[in-house]
Amino acid sequence: MQNVRIKADTLKTPSIQFSNLEISIGRIIEEEWEEKMGPTPFPAITDLRSWDHKLLQRYKPVYLPYCDVCCLCTMGKCDLTAGKRGACGLDIWAQQSRIVLIACCIGAATHVAHARHLVEYLIERFGRDAPIDVGSKVGVEIEAPVTRLVCGIRPKKLGDLEEVLSYLEKEIVQLLAATHTGQEGDNIDFESKVFHAGMIDQVGMEVADIAQISALGYPKADPEAPLVELGMGTIDSSKPMVLVIGHNVPPAAHIIDYLQDHGLMGKVEVAGICCTAHDLTRY
Repeated sequence: MQNVRIKADTLKTPSIQFSNLEISIGRIIEEEWEEKMGPTPFPAITDLRSWDHKLLQRYKPVYLPYCDVCCLCTMGKCDLTAGKRGACGLDIWAQQSRIVLIACCIGAATHVAHARHLVEYLIERFGRDAPIDVGSKVGVEIEAPVTRLVCGIRPKKLGDLEEVLSYLEKEIVQLLAATHTGQEGDNIDFESKVFHAGMIDQVGMEVADIAQISALGYPKADPEAPLVELGMGTIDSSKPMVLVIGHNVPPAAHIIDYLQDHGLMGKVEVAGICCTAHDLTRY
């Protein structure tokens, strides 16, 4: 339950009296779990750092620099060859880790931004109380395994995904801030943040997919879902074609709806590049 607000003009008890009382509660947790809550729901950057370091001690990162200078701030360019450090103190290994973290933040931000757009669109269309269902009729009991594991919540409605998205967006901002000049100087701590970015990315992708599966009528754990041929060779070039590029599920779905409503299915080709190609086949 979210955004509970209680107002009372006057409230009297045997020992105290309130006037113009207003109580606002951001979220009430009503979950009932068979197991205990884990120690790190909605983990921050440092919550899993010690475990990251154990992994990185066992599986040490290997760096093959494709660039030996840093050009990310106005104090550079800085030459990082032969053990030199930049003006901020970074060596070549920390710089390589920083570049990887930036790349991971770019990817995570893209997926989470897509998930945010999709969830907001679906909430506007179907409402916050639209149920999350990715296959309950065929025995799917864990609707969001990654979200459950990372965030410690069980999303039951589309509106429940908003809290998850807010968490993901906050973490991406914190991760990107760590790449600013002088904020982090250790390559292993950069790598720990890379792990965190990957985790955030994975949750964001799951949020987007369970939202569209639940609301757009995609196959729900159907082992007999029809297979669709993909590739440029499957397009009939003699027909008009609409090409949708990137993460564009809502407009792509509207295009399909329009063609069906106007009797144009089979007369117009609809193609996609990137994820939309796969998502269109499920609609």
